[in-house]
Amino acid sequence: MTAKNDPSRRDFLASSMKAAAITGLATAAARAAASARGPAIAVSAGPTPRKIGPDDKIRFGLIGIGSRGQGLLDVLLRQKNISVKALADLDPNNRKAAIEKVKAATGETIDVYTEPEDYKNKLLARDDIDAILSATPCWLHGPVYLACFAAGKHFYGEKPMCIEANEADALVEAQKKNPKVVGQIGFQRRASKLYIEGIKRIKEGEFGDLIDGRAAWNNYWGPIGRPGEGARIWLGRRKSSGDWMLEQACHSWDVISWVTGEMPVAASGVGRRDVFKEMDPQRDVTDYYIAHLVYKSGLTVDFEHSWICPHKDDGKFTGVFERFAGSKGGISFGEGSMYWRDPSMPPEQIKVDDGDHTVRAIESFLNSVRTGAPNVCTTETSRLATYTGLLVRKAVDERRWVKIEELL
Repeated sequence: MTAKNDPSRRDFLASSMKAAAITGLATAAARAAASARGPAIAVSAGPTPRKIGPDDKIRFGLIGIGSRGQGLLDVLLRQKNISVKALADLDPNNRKAAIEKVKAATGETIDVYTEPEDYKNKLLARDDIDAILSATPCWLHGPVYLACFAAGKHFYGEKPMCIEANEADALVEAQKKNPKVVGQIGFQRRASKLYIEGIKRIKEGEFGDLIDGRAAWNNYWGPIGRPGEGARIWLGRRKSSGDWMLEQACHSWDVISWVTGEMPVAASGVGRRDVFKEMDPQRDVTDYYIAHLVYKSGLTVDFEHSWICPHKDDGKFTGVFERFAGSKGGISFGEGSMYWRDPSMPPEQIKVDDGDHTVRAIESFLNSVRTGAPNVCTTETSRLATYTGLLVRKAVDERRWVKIEELL
């Protein structure tokens, strides 16, 4: 996956490390990375899930059912042959809302678990649950998904897959040891017909060799994770969220990884964590940063991420996008717009009935559980997004070029 012996890659990384050494950061940073990734996590094969037929009910348990979880539950409850048996959540308001939704949709009265370890010791231990829908805070993603594999439960889990490198590696290994478990991560664009068609055209070479990538998550509607938002304060705490490079930008890293099929070779960046300190002195996420990523193929990507965009700007500052240009033309994902270097060729538009990406992702998950169809967003692909986020975070923190091998 990382092509460690490629000469051009090795030469590039060597020159990057020379630059870092001038600042006196290289050796210390490598030692810090080694200690920060944590020890390897042992995984084992769990029970084999029961075979579920096309018309059988899939019996669900819910783990973490806050704002995003409620939205996912709404989608799930609109699907056919779904049963919800139990939920685990620490927040009484989340529990009350989920209980009422399930009762209204299916007539079921679900069991409730309220303690921190109940999801693992009680809910996942039940033999009347086939699959899990999970939308916990980011720092719990890795532990919850590993526990699902160990219990032999299919799961649809919110992105990012995890916020630690050792968890990412362990989840890939856990999937290999539990091949019958469908572990789908909630990068819903992977189920989008628009994105699928755009990726297909890139892979078929319509835009030539890719040279330039541009992506952004520029928001006016925040910041989120502010004092007064209750439990959502975790979004403003790096230890819980992983910072925006993992919590939000992971969507863009996933698209870029989908395009390239690999991690970046290296990245650089700068940013600020003090933008909203007056509002919240304990806030320690990077509410503004820019990054530059380099790939083995020669593709370079410029990325910006901001929570300081003005309102009513008509898109001059705000916007979420991934755009790629090559020797023959370029594509802007999201809109499905395509443009060409040949001036005689008019712009084109990918025309598909795309619908709601989250609905398509949930439907795809259920189909994989029932039929064994390929999972649209695996632990293997999601690992690329986690590592890219960790790479960019480290580059922004240390304001230097960081090579991916420092994290592996």
